[in-house]
Amino acid sequence: DNIAGRKLQDSPSPFTKDAEGWWVADADMFRFPQGIVIGDRKDDCDYGEAVLAVGLIDQFGRGNCPSGKSSVAFGFGNTASGDYATVTGGYKNTASGDASSVTGGYGNEASGYESSVTGGDGNKASGLYSSVTGGDYNEASGDYSSVSGGEGNKATGWYSSVTGGYENEASGEHSAVSGGSDSVASAFASAITGGFENKADGNYTAITGGTSNTAIGFAS
Repeated sequence: DNIAGRKLQDSPSPFTKDAEGWWVADADMFRFPQGIVIGDRKDDCDYGEAVLAVGLIDQFGRGNCPSGKSSVAFGFGNTASGDYATVTGGYKNTASGDASSVTGGYGNEASGYESSVTGGDGNKASGLYSSVTGGDYNEASGDYSSVSGGEGNKATGWYSSVTGGYENEASGEHSAVSGGSDSVASAFASAITGGFENKADGNYTAITGGTSNTAIGFAS
């Protein structure tokens, strides 16, 4: 350690101070094998390898914690615990799935492998490769599923999608609900386009708007 310290002390500094008092780095590459913390260090964070944390800690001890390998945590009170996971803004967000990401918002969680949440509040992407884009309290739990905005929507089937609206659910594989409220597409490749309290229970069925409609027959 003493030898390393002497070598560092004897080496020319890679920084110079400019006329305004800013330290400016030389135009060279810098290598940090363990990681970088800009702002405050979070004492109870088990920092991972090759990580980057940017942010401050509040009076309650809430700060950013990139504990996954090669993870990144910006914003405030965010956690990137999955390997290669990123949280790039917002407050109290968590990216726990490997290679998952959360981009802003509040209280969002991306726990599925390569899942993502883009803003909004209280959204969850737990399926493999799932995504939630904005809105509030939406959930994409099916593998390859997606929810695009709205509130209280759920995409639980594989390859299912919900595009906006309120408390809609796409639970069948390859099912889709586009807007409206309180509608459920539960069968394989079923679809509902808007309306209220509609149900597509048959495979390949579709409902276009209206209220309290049910499609049961095959391809009806």
